[in-house]
Amino acid sequence: MADTIQPYIEKFIPKITKKDISAIEWYKLDNAATIFSMISTERSTNVFRVSCSLKERVNLSDLQTALDHVIERFPFFNVNLRTGLFWYYWERNNNTPKISTESKYPCQKIPIYNKGEYPFKVKAYFNRIAVEFHHSLTDGTGGITFLRTLVAEYLQLRGVHTNDWGDLFRTNQAPHPEESDYAYMKNYHRGLPMPKNKSMAFKPPLTPVEKGVFHVTTGIVPVKQLLDISRERKVTITELLTAIYLEANQEVLFNIPKDKRNSYMKPIRIAVPVNLRNLFPTKSMRNFSFMVSPEINPKLGKYNFDEILKNVHHSIRMEVTPKLLTQQISRNVRGQINPVVRSIPYFVKKLFAGIIYRRMGEGQNSGKISNLGKVTMPKAFADKIENFEFVLAPSSTITTSCAIASFNDTLRINFGRTVVESDIEKFFFRKLVELGAMVKIETN
Repeated sequence: MADTIQPYIEKFIPKITKKDISAIEWYKLDNAATIFSMISTERSTNVFRVSCSLKERVNLSDLQTALDHVIERFPFFNVNLRTGLFWYYWERNNNTPKISTESKYPCQKIPIYNKGEYPFKVKAYFNRIAVEFHHSLTDGTGGITFLRTLVAEYLQLRGVHTNDWGDLFRTNQAPHPEESDYAYMKNYHRGLPMPKNKSMAFKPPLTPVEKGVFHVTTGIVPVKQLLDISRERKVTITELLTAIYLEANQEVLFNIPKDKRNSYMKPIRIAVPVNLRNLFPTKSMRNFSFMVSPEINPKLGKYNFDEILKNVHHSIRMEVTPKLLTQQISRNVRGQINPVVRSIPYFVKKLFAGIIYRRMGEGQNSGKISNLGKVTMPKAFADKIENFEFVLAPSSTITTSCAIASFNDTLRINFGRTVVESDIEKFFFRKLVELGAMVKIETN
């Protein structure tokens, strides 16, 4: 099948070599980026954050110099979103990204439509270096790769040297051609059956905050304790935390007065991003992830924690297979390359994009949990670092989200919310303590 569709795919993938990758003048948005570029609002910004806290205060001049070096190593991030008649596209940005001041709340809207605007912002505050990315540019893997490179370059400028750079990108190396790959398209297969649509999910009836407000609550937990708890139950840390998050949403549902609860009795479903690079090898730094969504059906009655955990464990493992993920990838790409859809002017597409995404995307999930995994740095750099953190984008549809990252012996769990009540994270962290973890709480 691959041989028969290759000429078709090549229409959408420019051929790029090491020689000319740094000279790219424009390229197409991937299918995920296309959606994210059309649906950004002040409440649903599609901006996520990765950050690194150092043991010393950040020198802004050296950080700016490091950014000047690093952006040349990431030419596919050195872009500006431009308008076409039928689609937006990335165009080489001839400006220079500048260090931004920190905002009161993280992950605020980036005006990606403005000429010369970068789809990311580098911010510094005391000892913290943060990069906020519009999701149209990249996913968590691309984001943390950029941040680790930036931190390493900055520390080198500050006099920290090592011969062991591990898997870090080096600013004196040419980018690999695959780093700008449209990886979804490369794994598209024509003719696959459409996956089954999911129903709308339970949405906790909580009070929205004002526009621009985004509360973040951080739980700091020793990695060893979480490993012990999850290994005892023969699950991964991600599966354990997803199950707790599901139970927290169930608790909110069953706390609704009985006479009003019936209208909320929909599946409780948690979106869990999967890094597709682990299943479909690519070096792409653009978006290449997909959501799987373990769920429980409250109409069948209230689940205990062991039932939820077993459900999550088997559901994730059943969904994370190359065949099923290829089916989902192909469904999403098909919409972008459909001749009828391609012929519709962009402003018309944008009118319907939000409705479709709320119905087919976030509307199908009660919450989202994303585990960036263990962030590593060569020892010389790691000795200068306190922690790494991850915060998912705020949303008016999925009003609480959970982002996880670990560094050295500590795991940081960041709950972001666009509602007043903190019921879900309170239950979540109480459950962790009940299971035997020591949790330290911080808030913004």
